[in-house]
This record gives sequence, C-alpha cells and structure tokens, in this order.
Amino acid sequence: MWWAILISFVFVIAQPVSAALKKCEGDDGMVHYYAEILPPECEDKATVEMNKLGVVIRTNEAKDKTLPVVDKAQQEADEQKRKEQQRRDMVLRSTYTSEEEIDLAIARNVHPIELNIIGIEKRLEIVLTQLGSLQQQAEKAERTNSPTLPAIKEDMLPVQRMVDSLRKELAENKERIIRVQAKFDVDRKRFLELNAQDE
Repeated sequence: MWWAILISFVFVIAQPVSAALKKCEGDDGMVHYYAEILPPECEDKATVEMNKLGVVIRTNEAKDKTLPVVDKAQQEADEQKRKEQQRRDMVLRSTYTSEEEIDLAIARNVHPIELNIIGIEKRLEIVLTQLGSLQQQAEKAERTNSPTLPAIKEDMLPVQRMVDSLRKELAENKERIIRVQAKFDVDRKRFLELNAQDE
C-alpha cells in the first residue's frame, strides 16, 4: 500500500511544473495576483511565479527603467543661456518703449560712422589726385627718358600706400554700419516678440 502512495507522490513530483499563479508588488505596496493577463500595476515590476501548490518556481526581475543619461554640462550651459536671454530681455525692455526708439538708436550709432566715411572719402579723393599727378609725371619722364623717373616712382610709393590704407578704412567703416544695423535688427525682432507675448 505504501508503495502505491510513494509511486503516486513521485508521479506528482515528476509532472511538468506549470505556473498556476503569479504575483507582484505595485507602487502602492499592495500585492497583485494574476494568472495570465498582466495587470497594469505589475508593468515593469518584479514578478513571482508559483505552482498549483503555492511553491515559488521562478522570480522575474523588474525591467530596467534606466533614465536617459543627463548631460549636466549641457544642462548648465542651457540654463546659463536662458539666464543670459532673460538679462538681455530685461535690458531691452528698460531701454526701449517703442520701435521708433530703436530707429533713433540706429541713427545715433550709424551717424558718427557715416561722418567718418565722408571724411575718409574726401581724404581719399585728395590722395588719388596726388597719385594721378605723379603717375602722369612718371609717364612723361618715361617717354622723355628723364633721369627724374626713379625719384617720381619713389614719391609714388607712400601715396599708393595711403590710397590702399584709406580704401581699407572705408571698407571697414561700411562693414561697421552693416554690423550695427544687424545688431539693432535682432533687438527690434526680440522687442516685437516680447511685446507680442505681453498682449
């Protein structure tokens, strides 16, 4: 008789273990049981599988919910940029009350450069006249084989250097005007954006 009991016991133990019940602990601390369909509370949680006798047969670890790596240096740079923009916005709001004031500021900043350009152009005109005169003298001396030709060419060198210098200075001042206008265009655009936000 005991052989029959032993054989039955061995037969039960040798049967394939099938999971009858599973459980997990939710964020709220409550234990949730289920058989087949995973409840929402068990999403990404560690689960325990038990056989029909309630014996734990398998433990499944919680899915790794690693957060994306945060670039602290980038965060700090973004925060610094945001603070700098706030500071500029405050300065812009305290400096101008209308778009017309921005136009006046452009005129105030451009006018001295324009006066400088006028002065450079006048000086350039004078130096070009001097250079033209020397070139004519050089051509005449060359035609007549005059011994003064080397001296004239030597006199032309500093005048030519002055012409090149004035032309460079003129180009730089014109570029300055473009930069000033571009800067105020950025200010104007941001000023209008801030006004639109206030409305």
